[in-house]
Amino acid sequence: MIRIVPALALLLLAAPMAAQERAYFQQGVDYRIEAALDEESDVLHGRARLRYTNRSRSTLDTLFIHQHLNAFRPNSAWARRELEYGERRFTNLGPQDHAFERFTSVTVDGAAVRPAYPGAPDSTVAALALPRPLAPGASVTVVMDWDARLSTLPRRQGRRGRHFDFAQWYPRIAVYDRTGWAYQALLPQGEFYGEFGRYDVTLDVAADQVIGSTGIAVEGNPGYQNATLGLSVRPGPADGLGLLAGEPAAGRKRVRFVADSVHHFGWSADPAYMHEFVERSVLDEARGMHGVAGIHVLYLPGDTAWDENAATRRTYDALTWLEGVFGPYPWPQLTNLHRLESGGTEFPMLVMNGSASEGLIVHEVTHQYLHGILANNEWREGWLDEGFTSFMVNWRRELQGDTAVWRATMAGLERLERTDSIEAIGLPGAAFSSPRIYSAMTYTRASAVFRMLRELVGEQTFRRILRTFYARHRLQHVTGEDFQRVAEEVSRRDLDWFFGQWIARTDRLDYGIARASTAPTGDGRWRTRVEVLRMGQAWMPVVLRVGDTTRTLDSRARRQTVEVVTRARPAEAVLDPEWVLLDMERANNRAELR
Repeated sequence: MIRIVPALALLLLAAPMAAQERAYFQQGVDYRIEAALDEESDVLHGRARLRYTNRSRSTLDTLFIHQHLNAFRPNSAWARRELEYGERRFTNLGPQDHAFERFTSVTVDGAAVRPAYPGAPDSTVAALALPRPLAPGASVTVVMDWDARLSTLPRRQGRRGRHFDFAQWYPRIAVYDRTGWAYQALLPQGEFYGEFGRYDVTLDVAADQVIGSTGIAVEGNPGYQNATLGLSVRPGPADGLGLLAGEPAAGRKRVRFVADSVHHFGWSADPAYMHEFVERSVLDEARGMHGVAGIHVLYLPGDTAWDENAATRRTYDALTWLEGVFGPYPWPQLTNLHRLESGGTEFPMLVMNGSASEGLIVHEVTHQYLHGILANNEWREGWLDEGFTSFMVNWRRELQGDTAVWRATMAGLERLERTDSIEAIGLPGAAFSSPRIYSAMTYTRASAVFRMLRELVGEQTFRRILRTFYARHRLQHVTGEDFQRVAEEVSRRDLDWFFGQWIARTDRLDYGIARASTAPTGDGRWRTRVEVLRMGQAWMPVVLRVGDTTRTLDSRARRQTVEVVTRARPAEAVLDPEWVLLDMERANNRAELR
């Protein structure tokens, strides 16, 4: 059963379009940011100049800006949603502990603009009314001054002592795409969606801080060597915005980072960070041996799981494997850093991880491709990155010989199916009835759907689908429709039924053996007759195994009788022996033959 959530409770914010956009486009985004971190107050003071070019066919009268840090405080949409589930984490944070992101000045083409907050009292989305309409092809310059502070309770960001995880910290332009303005209040269920652009960021911090971030360090010392390796073109001098005038104060330093074709910029700082670096190179016929993206790892001392190159080796192996599956990594380096919170969060060129476990590192590095390079809207179609990534992690474990990984996944999903806890995978994140169901559907059930697709089209065809999807849509916004279109083209199959029943709906699948018998044929062989029932609305080809013989049944009939001849007397007949299908009742999949 799908729970319908009132629109007001969701705080889903959507601005109408002047005209429906159909052809693909990306808006032009160029950030120049100066920011200084005051450790005495834990407040970051920032100034950003955003040059925004309208490449759509519509005239815009408003820009929408995300201020995600305002989610981690009392009375935000996030905090109020958690109250619905009996959680008071951010509701109970006091004035010295909660996060904030406050504009102190905003101008658009030199004219002062007062931000409006359409989701008030939530303030994670700000609307900037333009002094003049922004026509197709025209550009506008926005200068924003703001103060930001992380929360002491880490959640995708956080601070503790002199450690700062600036996952969210600057006014981030919302995406304007074929659907119009794509923004919503930041909520626990569902993550982010960003506009590709160029970031030129100068950070003023204490001189002993060690910084890991999106981008390449092109000026100053982030606290370790090899920071500029992989930089093919050195940028010119940075435009000064006036916030960081003159030389750094005594005991402080400035580090400038540049990143192109990224849709977010995150960074962390801690004077205790230890650093490891590994160069990567490949050999091909066109260029011979040449360098590719290097890997930086920043970790905190005392955690032996990060020591002895374990995290570095796992990051290296994961990125190398992904390049073989999808294609070359487009950015000059990747940083894996140790953060306060458990779990992980992905950013272009950067992953923040709470541990050095292989599963977590592979998951977050996979997000470099699935969301970083192939940039879907996570709060609308979380299955396309979180479910896809979860599948990739399990697939890698499968290739490494872990034969139990999928059986454990399917057993858990069967329990959900039987308790009527299934909701459509394609729901927006905020529409799921609970965080538990959101996680089960978006991560776990969606991963099983990708596995079923792989088995349906065959592994080699599936690999071609992934490489084609990547080659066609790298560094673009992607949707489920884009992926389906590529899958149909490469496999030469109509897959509308597949995506309809597994993504858009909650159709149930249940194959069962009604009866089975075996008897000798008189020539030393055995003939087994199996009556197979298809119950529920869904259909998939199903494998029937009789003894050591398998047959794929691709009839959509509700009832079918199959004869299988084997050389030896079979002991049993089994449907879906490898646990590929999302079968809601496996107890009826097996029959002993007497």
